[in-house]
Amino acid sequence: MKSIFYPASVAVVGVSSNPENLGRNIMLNLIDFGFDGVVYPVGPRGGTIAARRIYESVSEIPDEIDMAVILVPARFVPQVLEECGQKGVRRAVIETAGFREYSQEGRGLEDEVVAIAEKYGIRFIGPNCIGVINMENGFCVPFPRLTPFFKRGEVSVISQSGGVGLSIMNHMAAEGIGLNKFASAGNMLNINAEDLLQYYIEDEGTEIIFVYLESIRDGRRLMEIARRSHKPILAMKSNIGQLGQSIAASHTASLSSDDRVVDAAFDQCGITRVHDVTTLSQYMKTLRLPPLNDKRLAIISRSGGHAIVAADACETVGFELAEFPDSFIREIERHFRASVIKLTNPLDLGDLFDLDVYYRIVEDTLSQDHVDGAAFLHTSITRTDHEMTKDLVTRLEKLSRKLNKPVAVYVSANLEEIADLRRQLDFPIFTQIVEMFRALKLDYEHSLQMAEAKTTEAPPTFDVQRQTVQQAIETAQAAGRDLLLHEAIDVIEAYGISAIRSVTAQTAKEAVAAAERAGYPVAMKIVSEDLSHKSDVGGVQLNLRNTGAVSEAFDDMFARIRAAYPDARLDGVLVQPMMTGGRELILGGRQDKQFGPVVLVGLGGIFVEIFEQAALRIAPVTRREAREMIEELGGSQILMGARGDKRYDIGAIVDSILRISQLLVDFPQIAELDINPLRVSHEGQGCTALDARVILKNQV
Repeated sequence: MKSIFYPASVAVVGVSSNPENLGRNIMLNLIDFGFDGVVYPVGPRGGTIAARRIYESVSEIPDEIDMAVILVPARFVPQVLEECGQKGVRRAVIETAGFREYSQEGRGLEDEVVAIAEKYGIRFIGPNCIGVINMENGFCVPFPRLTPFFKRGEVSVISQSGGVGLSIMNHMAAEGIGLNKFASAGNMLNINAEDLLQYYIEDEGTEIIFVYLESIRDGRRLMEIARRSHKPILAMKSNIGQLGQSIAASHTASLSSDDRVVDAAFDQCGITRVHDVTTLSQYMKTLRLPPLNDKRLAIISRSGGHAIVAADACETVGFELAEFPDSFIREIERHFRASVIKLTNPLDLGDLFDLDVYYRIVEDTLSQDHVDGAAFLHTSITRTDHEMTKDLVTRLEKLSRKLNKPVAVYVSANLEEIADLRRQLDFPIFTQIVEMFRALKLDYEHSLQMAEAKTTEAPPTFDVQRQTVQQAIETAQAAGRDLLLHEAIDVIEAYGISAIRSVTAQTAKEAVAAAERAGYPVAMKIVSEDLSHKSDVGGVQLNLRNTGAVSEAFDDMFARIRAAYPDARLDGVLVQPMMTGGRELILGGRQDKQFGPVVLVGLGGIFVEIFEQAALRIAPVTRREAREMIEELGGSQILMGARGDKRYDIGAIVDSILRISQLLVDFPQIAELDINPLRVSHEGQGCTALDARVILKNQV
């Protein structure tokens, strides 16, 4: 991968001297950005550009070529790549569009390109991309004409959209955030976003990674790579429509939309998701500072008014103002010309005009053990302050890194001065006080997320009856159906989840006998491979208290369902004793196309999809993650024993989540699974599945 960003020699294929030629733009970008390698323009008409000969083909170039940047009509790309392969070129950036995103013919051209690359061992980015930038060596090959207005820094970008990528870089430049590397991934026929992410994690010049994704090809690999990263990874994921709901056959599937799964996956592996450019900018600024490990801040301001605004913002976002000892305050007062300002936190330094003294005060403040970070608010009063401000901010940066505590700097000045500071300083400058404190909060939350994502806790493994589940699945697959109700209950019991005692019955007489054995009152539920949501079709009857009620309910249920669904196969009913008390949850999971098995827990009962109170995790789930899922639920305080109520059996819920997690990992044939409701009793009394649904993947 390194050779993609650090080629010594480059052939730009598709160049002409025509001012509108896009290949010409690539050549000029390489010149303007100071590429330190050798460039060979290639175009069928020959000629010259920027005092360089345009070769008519790659094969004409007399020297070895490390990299080919290809921008020719799509129909010629296979021919050019074949020529590159014969020449010994092993790396390429294919910027041409007009492949699968355009037509079926384009898809065929992609197949040719892939075959040629495999034949010669060529690794390439694209097609349908705008190229690559490396600010370290000037390798800048996007086809739009660029100017080196953004500076070299430590943020590297991966973008599936060239346009979005360019807009992000424009925003970074405006905020003074330096770029290290950029890659437009395009159609990802060969090198994909996961490959680029893995390289950036290893790359010495990259300290912060931003990824813009429209789709995720291999979610589990993405998570594995991110978990190994010691660098912050920020991601913006678009295309968040809930397509999964339109084909969902279970409550679990409808609740676990694609976007919720992405949120859960990113959180588990330490990727920080952002939804807007403003938040992205705040992260990029504060992540360049040392991490904020706790909430105690010091505010130091040149303006009393700004100090008050900062104190309000500090409290609003949830931080605390560190308390200063009297001895520390008295030491600071020695620097004042007159005792006209009562010092506290925030420190109002309005009576001081010596910026060197400002620095010493910040140094003394940040050195306090009970101060976790500082917010420094500076007002540039006169034009002569400008150079002194630059010097002060530079010293604050070194101090922040020396003490390993963040110093967030707010500067009030005119736009020209702010822009100049951002161009010349490699340190975040904030121009809005509230934004600065929100950014510090993001820094603090990111530190917590990274710490949790890097924990080494392993998911537990239970001793289960795998053969029972395998046999049930094979029986259903042989019949071309999903599991029936009693089979689904057998499956979850095989994995150690308690279920209420149930008896199947095919006739009203058998149902009465089952009810007599179970003891009144009972519940009756239809068993049918053709009816997924039983309660929606009148397939559930509760609180049946005698023989007559059971017999009448059986006949009425069959009559109504047969009238409404004459073609549905009815396999009988399941009779269960009624269970009262406790709290109802839904527990389940599904197989996600990008991330594999997903586990869900939420509010149970018939209103589960109305309230949409649910928590997700990608399986396998750890015990800590299972407990966090419960804590995320809106009703978790009730489960924990709110207002004097007895605590419910949280340990049993955690155990059930972990067992479902293992079941979904062990059997990817299970497309969707519901336990709804899972009745949770008080602490020490466990939980019981009252109903279950298992839907299998369609057989090919």
